[in-house]
Amino acid sequence: MARGRIIDGAKPRERTNGAQTPQHGGFPMRLTTLCAVGLVAFGTSLAHAETLRLGHGQDPSDPVHTASKKFAEAVSEKTGGAVDVRIFPSSSLGDYQQMQEALQQGGIDIVIESIGTLSRYHPLAGVESMPYLFDDAAHYAAVWNGPVGEELKATIADEANFLVLGHMYRGARQLTSSRKIETMDDLAGLKMRVSPMKERLVTWRTFGASPTPMSWSEVFTALQQGVIEAQENPLATIQSASLDEVQDYLILTSHMANGFTFQFNADRFEALDAETQTALREAADEASAWYNDYITEEEAAILADLESKGMTVIEIDRAPFREKADDVVAEFPDLADWYRRMVAAD
Repeated sequence: MARGRIIDGAKPRERTNGAQTPQHGGFPMRLTTLCAVGLVAFGTSLAHAETLRLGHGQDPSDPVHTASKKFAEAVSEKTGGAVDVRIFPSSSLGDYQQMQEALQQGGIDIVIESIGTLSRYHPLAGVESMPYLFDDAAHYAAVWNGPVGEELKATIADEANFLVLGHMYRGARQLTSSRKIETMDDLAGLKMRVSPMKERLVTWRTFGASPTPMSWSEVFTALQQGVIEAQENPLATIQSASLDEVQDYLILTSHMANGFTFQFNADRFEALDAETQTALREAADEASAWYNDYITEEEAAILADLESKGMTVIEIDRAPFREKADDVVAEFPDLADWYRRMVAAD
């Protein structure tokens, strides 16, 4: 077998016909299969595959893409070139919903996304999207690498067949807008994009805005054309997506913090030989460590860069937002105990 190679496999996304999935929490999600993408399923065991397909939704300039390349390099090195990772950035294999469905079906081997995006497969994953769950990067790491996080991840793997490795803390999510937002009252009627997840829709409706679910690949154009007025994301994503070109204000709400993970089909992962499993786990940890260091070191510089490009940075009183967090959690009684356990973790 040839030495491992790392390939950025971005290509135009092909549209496919979709089928309706069961509703989660009253919010219907639409899925499409990725058969038209032309990927070949990888047989009965990844151990026999020469190439693993990794998909993510970020632009090649985003640090998550650099982390994916570092993951690929580490996998190649640790397997002596027996396993290659081919990277598809920028939602070139579909949005995160399509990629996760393909992960179940064997059309993709790895997806980089947050645990919260798995809530349509298992409701416990939705706890990551609760507002003001994590204090900072240290608290995030303590939760996901500690007993409560390991218990939750094991439950998702056992009951929903998604194994998550590595934890890349993205930093706090901030609001950007085409109009000035200085208080919670200013959110009234704000047309904003959120990820198509019930937890995030409920959060922003509770805060007073008018959120609408939208695929990330559509956001820049929608902002540019005035279809929406606002969106929310960590600073690194705001920078890499050049949202300063279509948004005037950066409002430091720090309303939520989550992270990217390397997601696998749990059954297929467990079918691998022990050496390959170890290589993938170690590579995910190494790539995550690089990402976490980068975000920690660069966050202040990213904020300064966005301000230098013309965005008006607004420090907002977060107390009213934090008070509303309890109202959001109350809408998800099955998550309330997990939320309290995570908030208390140290």
